[in-house]
Amino acid sequence: MRQGIKQQRKLRGVLLALFMLCLALWLGGLVLPWLTPKPDLYRHYAGSQAFFAREGELLALRPAADERYRLRLALTDMAPVVQQATILYEDRRFYQHFGLDITAFCRAFWQGVVKGGRRQGASTISMQLARMHYGLNSQSLAGKLQQIMLAFYLERHLTKAEILEGYLNYAPYGANIESVGAASLIYFGKPAAELSTAEALALAVIPQNPLQRNPERQNGQQQLQQARLRLLQAWQQTYPTSSTEQQLLALPLSFESRRDLPFVAPHFVQALARQQPSGPIHSSLDWHLQQQVTQQLKAYLRQQQRLGINNASVLVVHRPSMQIKAYLGSADFFNSAIAGQVDGTAALRSPGSALKPFIFALALQQGVIHPKSLLKDLPQRFGLFSPENFDRRFRGPITATEALVQSRNVPAVTLQAQLQQPDFYQWLAANQVPLPQAADYYGLALALGGMEISMQQLVKLYAMLGNQGHYQPLQWLAQSANAAPQQAKHHKTINTRKDAELNVAFNSKLPVSSQEDVEWRGLLPEAAFLTLKMLATQPALQNERLTALTTTPQVAWKTGTSYAYRDAWTLGLYGDYVLAVWLGNFDGSSNPNLIGRNVAAPLFFSLLPLLGEQQHANQRLFAQSEQLNLREVALCRQSYQLPNQFCPEMESGWVIPGVSPVAVSDLHRPVPVYRQSGLRACQHQPPLTELAVFEFWPSDIAALYQQAGIRLRQPPAFAEDCQQLSQTQVQPPQIVSPQPHLTYLPQADQPLALQARFDGAAKQGYWFADQRFLGTVKPGETLFWPATTGRYQLRVQDDLGNVSEITLNVQ
Repeated sequence: MRQGIKQQRKLRGVLLALFMLCLALWLGGLVLPWLTPKPDLYRHYAGSQAFFAREGELLALRPAADERYRLRLALTDMAPVVQQATILYEDRRFYQHFGLDITAFCRAFWQGVVKGGRRQGASTISMQLARMHYGLNSQSLAGKLQQIMLAFYLERHLTKAEILEGYLNYAPYGANIESVGAASLIYFGKPAAELSTAEALALAVIPQNPLQRNPERQNGQQQLQQARLRLLQAWQQTYPTSSTEQQLLALPLSFESRRDLPFVAPHFVQALARQQPSGPIHSSLDWHLQQQVTQQLKAYLRQQQRLGINNASVLVVHRPSMQIKAYLGSADFFNSAIAGQVDGTAALRSPGSALKPFIFALALQQGVIHPKSLLKDLPQRFGLFSPENFDRRFRGPITATEALVQSRNVPAVTLQAQLQQPDFYQWLAANQVPLPQAADYYGLALALGGMEISMQQLVKLYAMLGNQGHYQPLQWLAQSANAAPQQAKHHKTINTRKDAELNVAFNSKLPVSSQEDVEWRGLLPEAAFLTLKMLATQPALQNERLTALTTTPQVAWKTGTSYAYRDAWTLGLYGDYVLAVWLGNFDGSSNPNLIGRNVAAPLFFSLLPLLGEQQHANQRLFAQSEQLNLREVALCRQSYQLPNQFCPEMESGWVIPGVSPVAVSDLHRPVPVYRQSGLRACQHQPPLTELAVFEFWPSDIAALYQQAGIRLRQPPAFAEDCQQLSQTQVQPPQIVSPQPHLTYLPQADQPLALQARFDGAAKQGYWFADQRFLGTVKPGETLFWPATTGRYQLRVQDDLGNVSEITLNVQ
């Protein structure tokens, strides 16, 4: 009796379940999908961050915010064999049903519910996606019905390809690994697009039992292999293979684990991670070059340990595309003793003399100098600032090119003081260099590294020299607007628009540019090219590896050493690359061995061979373009101005027509000399006199030659008093100190130094403040004046009648 009652109850339950199922089918299949919007499968998808090098090598894989490895991929980025194996194992009628496989469902219902036997799976891929996406409990009848309805909902709004893609992006693959993209990287160290048939069969069987078939577990690989072999039998029936291929497919696989995940270029990866929260990121980094630079850097630092040097940063950028190719923020990311996790390429450091090329470039651009202009490396005073050279010596007259490559401080400061619209401060600000203080705070010390700048910013400035003066931001991704259209076979996931937005994100913190910033950004192409050529005149440091690569490589390079020996720099352009190296300590501690030329330059040149053959690229880099407004002219070798008829030697030099300050040289002047007495005549009276050519150097340079023991050939004394000397070739005096654009603060114990540069024919100078006579000087002498507060017209006059004056402010 009781047995019959139980059977009746069970039958009623079955009938009720069937009724509810039919009702669910009707509601879910006919009504619900038409009343709901299209689902967004990835609205709350917490994805991992996967970072790839240029050719697809994995740099790092980071878990999502919920500590799960989950990587969203497009279906086209998954090998077709992965899709085929998954459908074969999970849902063979996937393309025939509408979300519910009626045949499989009825069979499972009859076997598990009616007969009470072992429960069989009947969930389609659509149903499994609904369960995973909406977090359903499908063990209960209500949960199963909800799963079916949501499967109908997905089928109504999504294509089969979108559903399969969603499943493979949500499916569990053991432990905290979800999605076929993450599983492929972790277990096989390759993108899902490159999976083999054997690997695809293994991944296809894991989601059905991810706990027992986890290849990281002790017995997981054994159970996984058994399930894979069962799937292999079905695979061979559907996709016939040869006996040899069958044997190969049956061989056990080798699996990697989460512990084996790489972490290459950690500082680079961290910089990328801050810009994009999830998804695969295909960077511009050259994996092989990164490894080679890392090894070379470590080997070099082992050699320098005796000098107390144990940390460095390196940045390699492909100049035409501005893509980052190698990025070492420190010598060892995991070494806390050197603060290895600090990113030295982004850290603000003193550049030392590394910024000097851009002072010279602006001076070329503004017509202050040309590459061979004579500059004065002499003691000078700029208000209270008296710059000194690194070697504490002065070399007198020196060409602009020599002053740059020899890193002479005084000429650089002198040029900075002459820059206008923009001055050096304005130009740095216009080119996105952060200057938190006002211009007066830095003053003329900017020329000597009296500010802070990052290696990334320096590289962008140096790249301008080879990119015709154009300012361009760094590119971090493999595909960008400036990059060549190269793409690895598995890089189909790259979204050009998305990558462009990410590249922009790296520069989103830059200040908003004003109209003046836009006008002042970059350099005149001619000035950039001439500066590049000037830097290239410095001989390259030779080593065995570089000599083996090329006999005489032309490299445009510059060193820098910060105050108190805290930073040693070398930056340069070679072929299509910009290379920057820095050595120092992140805590700012000093080391007398941290000198750019001594320790940074050898590392710089040891890395150049890693960039490969650059002969043709170098030829393009240093070849003059016909589009540039440049002209090579003959210059007088002593004055480096256009030669007059009396110049004894000439050499060629580059000028920018209409910009460069070139005039006919008046250094060599004819002097009439009596043939009999050898004394100087007032005027030429042939045949009594003959013309002899003498060099009339300015007074300050002539005095320096005299101090150095160099005897200049002087014209003889006059035979008689000359009432009027021809002034056609005499230059007016030039006031050297004080500067007209500076404001001076009077100090009782420090009178103002008055200095002037006189023509070689002048013998006396006279100083005046307004109409008041201050004193008399001989060429080369300094007059000290105890100036008081006021505004003065300061004037100097030589004994030849020539006058110069400036307006002076004393506060």
